[in-house]
Amino acid sequence: MRVNWAPNDLVTNKAQELAGRKSTSQRALQDAAEQFEAIFLYQLLEQMRRTVPENDLLGDRRAEKIFQSMLDQEMASTYAQTQSVGLAKMIYEQMSRYVSEDD
Repeated sequence: MRVNWAPNDLVTNKAQELAGRKSTSQRALQDAAEQFEAIFLYQLLEQMRRTVPENDLLGDRRAEKIFQSMLDQEMASTYAQTQSVGLAKMIYEQMSRYVSEDD
């Protein structure tokens, strides 16, 4: 699997998003929506991995499982930040009408 990822792209996108937001509470809502999406995607990836049958060809795989868990967490966080799924955006749009725009 090849992943096209440039750290500067995420930083630039994040800075532009923060500049365009109106208030602290709006930023907090956006961050909470992204965190919720990241948790949801992590759970999804974890459950998908459980469907793959395990074999003991290479012996004890504790290190591999730890690495896969860390990889799943990072992928979920990156997906949420880049809005590739769109769940955070939908949550933000639905909840933003209930959040004040005052700082």
